Amino acid sequence: MERLRRIKPVQLPVSYGDEFAKCFYLTEAPSYLIRPRSQFQLAMTRLALSRGLPGPARSVIPERGFTISIHLIQPVCRGWGTWVAGKYLPISSWAVGGVGIYDLESDPIAIRPSAFESLHYNLPRSTLNAFTEDSGITSIEGLNCTQGVQDLTLFHLTQSILPCLNHPERFSDLFFDNFVHTLCAHLVKTYSGSHKQPAIVKGGLTPWRQRRVIEFLNENLDGKVSLSTLADECGLSISHFARAFKLSFNASVHRYLILRRIERAKTLLRDTKKALSAVAVETGFADQASFSRTFGSIVGATPRHWRSENTSKRTKFH
Repeated sequence: MERLRRIKPVQLPVSYGDEFAKCFYLTEAPSYLIRPRSQFQLAMTRLALSRGLPGPARSVIPERGFTISIHLIQPVCRGWGTWVAGKYLPISSWAVGGVGIYDLESDPIAIRPSAFESLHYNLPRSTLNAFTEDSGITSIEGLNCTQGVQDLTLFHLTQSILPCLNHPERFSDLFFDNFVHTLCAHLVKTYSGSHKQPAIVKGGLTPWRQRRVIEFLNENLDGKVSLSTLADECGLSISHFARAFKLSFNASVHRYLILRRIERAKTLLRDTKKALSAVAVETGFADQASFSRTFGSIVGATPRHWRSENTSKRTKFH
C-alpha cells in the first residue's frame, strides 16, 4: 500500500496578523493561523485601508514562503505598483478577485495610495513542498502571476474562509485541512508553470477503504480529524486519498461530513424531543446558530420548521 512519506519539520508562517499589519501602517488586523494536524500550515490576514497607504509599505520579515493577496473590492489603481527585489512593477488595474503573489524573500514593497481591501495568505514553502511531495510532483521553484489578474476560483475559496477570521470555532480541523490542500492544488496548477500535475486517480476508494472512512467519520462528526489521519487509515497519501474519496462519494471529505451531520440531525429532530442546542452539539456543530445556518442552507428550512413538518407527517401515518 502507498504510504505518506514524512518530511522535514513544519515551518510556521511569520509575516501575518498584527505584525504584518504594521507594514501597512495599521496597528492590528483580523488574522488566523491554520495549524491542522499535518504538514499544511497557512496564515491569513485581512487588510482594509479606507485611504490607502501614506507611503511605501514597510518591508516584511524575510522568510521562505509567499504572500498571496486577493482583493475583495474594486480599487482605483492610480499610482499603484510594487517593488520586488529592487525592481518596480507598475499596476494599471486590479480586478475584484484579482491576485498578487510575492516571494517573501524578495522584499516586496507595496505602493497603494488609494483605498483597498484584501485578504493575504502567508504560505510557507514547507507547506508547498509537503503538498508537492505528497502529490508526487517535483518541488516547484516559485509562483508567478500578473499583478491584479482575476482568479475567480481563489476568490470563491476566499469567500468561504473569510468568516473564520471572526468565528474560527465554527470551522472544523477537517475543513481547514481540506482548505489548505485545495488552495495548494490550485496555486500549483495555476501559477507554478509546472506541466506535471498530480497523478490521475482513475478509480475511487476500494470497498474496504470506503467502509473504514465512513466508520471513522461517523465516529468523528465534530470534524476533529485531519486528512492525513484519514489517508493513513486507508494507507494512501493525502492527495491520492482526497481525489479517490471525491470520485467515490462525489463530494470533498468536508462536504460529505457536513451532509452526514445533517442526516444525523434529521434523525434526532424527527425521533427525539431533544432541544435544538443539544442536537447541534451531538451532531458536531459549534453552536445552535451554526447548526441552524448550515441546516437551512442544505435542507431549505430551519431545523425547527423541518421538525414541525416531519413530526406532524409521521403522526398522520401512525
